[in-house]
Amino acid sequence: MITIPNMKELERPFNLLSWGHWFTFTNILLALLFSFFYLSPSQLPETFLGWVYLGVNWIGHFSFLAISCFILTIFPIIALFPHRHHIRGFSSVMATCFQLLLFLDVLSFRGLGYHLSATSLVQLREVEDFYVAHIGNAYWVLLLVVLVAILAYQFAMSNLTWKRIHQLQNFKYKNGISTTLVTIFFISHMMHMWSDATLNADIAKQNNIFPVSYPLTARTLLAKYELMDLNKYKTYKSQQADVSKSGFTIMPFTKVSCDITDKNNLSVHLVDISNFSAIRQWLNGFDIDYQSSYQVSIPADFDTAMFNFTTGLPGLYNHMEHQTSLDINQQLGANKIAIEVHAGTYDVEQQSAISETSRVYVFYDKTNDLPFYRTKAILVGFKPFNNIPIAPQNIIASYVKEQLDCPMYVEENLIDSAINDITYDYIFTNFHQGLFSILYKDKSMLFEHGQLVSNVSFSNAEPVREPLDLQTIQAAITKLTSKRIKLKKEKEVLPSDSEKKEIKLKVQLEH
Repeated sequence: MITIPNMKELERPFNLLSWGHWFTFTNILLALLFSFFYLSPSQLPETFLGWVYLGVNWIGHFSFLAISCFILTIFPIIALFPHRHHIRGFSSVMATCFQLLLFLDVLSFRGLGYHLSATSLVQLREVEDFYVAHIGNAYWVLLLVVLVAILAYQFAMSNLTWKRIHQLQNFKYKNGISTTLVTIFFISHMMHMWSDATLNADIAKQNNIFPVSYPLTARTLLAKYELMDLNKYKTYKSQQADVSKSGFTIMPFTKVSCDITDKNNLSVHLVDISNFSAIRQWLNGFDIDYQSSYQVSIPADFDTAMFNFTTGLPGLYNHMEHQTSLDINQQLGANKIAIEVHAGTYDVEQQSAISETSRVYVFYDKTNDLPFYRTKAILVGFKPFNNIPIAPQNIIASYVKEQLDCPMYVEENLIDSAINDITYDYIFTNFHQGLFSILYKDKSMLFEHGQLVSNVSFSNAEPVREPLDLQTIQAAITKLTSKRIKLKKEKEVLPSDSEKKEIKLKVQLEH
């Protein structure tokens, strides 16, 4: 009789593989928990089909990611080095790293508006800067607590699944679970293929919610069997968001009565960025209280910048047909806002002697060739605020609301909010001669006559390589055009409120 010595040694790889599958399943559950925080009210679907897709995509996508990590890391080591103590310890550490990376990506998406890039780790620094600025050292405590919790969870699940491995191997629904996860994964991609072919916006807007997400499309295949009209599809996709001024006028302004007689005037100085240090030193020398911002988005075109500061409106409404002046001074009947452009060296002592006037120094950069770019600003006489992205319109809204004590004017006649009213999901928009700028969290997008020409990080100008955020683009268009209406034609009345809501722009979805 032939006997095989140490039969347990031969069974060990099979038990380890079985354990690896169940250990991966516990990480799928943890990944689903973390990924829940990708969702925000603004991204939730509006239709039943959209909710179905969100559910199957959520489960299928993170199941696929967890299984892929198992195949690429744990499975080869089990095959080459089948020692259970080493495998379980190594797997727990690796799974902790993956889950911590997922948690950091959640923080990045919620704080910066985009996912961590596989090609650039500089975004991790941006995540750190964002949360340290908002919650201070509590950010590091949060990371430590999450790290310890994940590691404890991994070791606990590793031991539990190994101790119960024989019971789990005999679990009668194990094949059903794996089949269900695979089926859900394919259903999510099939639904995306269908939605892409039928241009279903409620599903399309979910393209960039989850990390490393590249849903399948089948346009050529569907067109081959005449299941979709590819020419019609391309025609629709090529329609541009050309935000023209012709054919539109600005809505009539609401007359607002505010007592601004004894309120401070505002002097805005557009100064070359080389003067930043000198102005700050002068203010410090005279112990003048000021607020600094290093995240001001301004247009390179001075005409648009002047319009932003004199009206508090984005550049779309510059030169648009209207019957009354959009200038805030004329609207309020007083010369409260003055704008000056200074070239070369700025004599801060001579220009800033009047202390009763609130002042804003915005530093332009002649060497920057971008149509909209990030720069610095110093605000004197303004309330303290966090170092968050702001635009000229926000500065004017803050002045009118807080210093002129006229919040009704901001609410009725402007589009943008005061600086201290800016929320974490605020969308900044501006426009100049067919160039449409969108800034959302740390993601900056630029469209030229509807074509996407730039999608970068606002903080470091690194490219953001992920599907377009259709939800944000739609919200930005709605916000930018909220004060305009169609010009009335001969023998035609102005549109009703319901018709105004139908004024929409189509955005080029393909890069």
